[in-house]
Amino acid sequence: MKNYLNYSIICCFLLVLASCQTSKKEPKAMAETLPVVHIPDSLFRLDIIDNENFVRITIPEGIDFELPDSFAKTEPEKYADFNGDNKPDLMVYLGVCGTGGCMYGIFLNQYDNYYKLVFMDYLKGTTFEKDENGFLSFQSYEEVAPMNPSKLYVTNFKFDPKAYAYKMDRTFIQTN
Repeated sequence: MKNYLNYSIICCFLLVLASCQTSKKEPKAMAETLPVVHIPDSLFRLDIIDNENFVRITIPEGIDFELPDSFAKTEPEKYADFNGDNKPDLMVYLGVCGTGGCMYGIFLNQYDNYYKLVFMDYLKGTTFEKDENGFLSFQSYEEVAPMNPSKLYVTNFKFDPKAYAYKMDRTFIQTN
């Protein structure tokens, strides 16, 4: 009788152990079959509404960022391949202007409607030029003396692929 009791206890223990192992494996096997989509935390969602000339910008959750004016109408300013990856990127007017120009953001297309913000600053009288690497560089102009375009502060911005951002390259005074 004693052997039978020990045998029953061991069988029950093995049965419980086996059922625990099975239940642990099922969720793992089930999780491996589900498709996983990872959206990096730093990507902005841009929805371009062409018939209204409007860009709806959805800020990624968990980052400390605010648009300069959350009530302003954000508009597409320039569609171009800014970083030479053959995807259409977007410069967006962010709805704020001052004496130094208007605020723009450059968003590089990552996939679908998800973009990486690589530049945000005031620009005035902007011109664009492709460089030898296929990157779009741009210049911003501001009068040295108000309302006198004979002398201009010129700021040149270039794309830095290592930083994956636009950076100020140089500034100079241009006389016309």
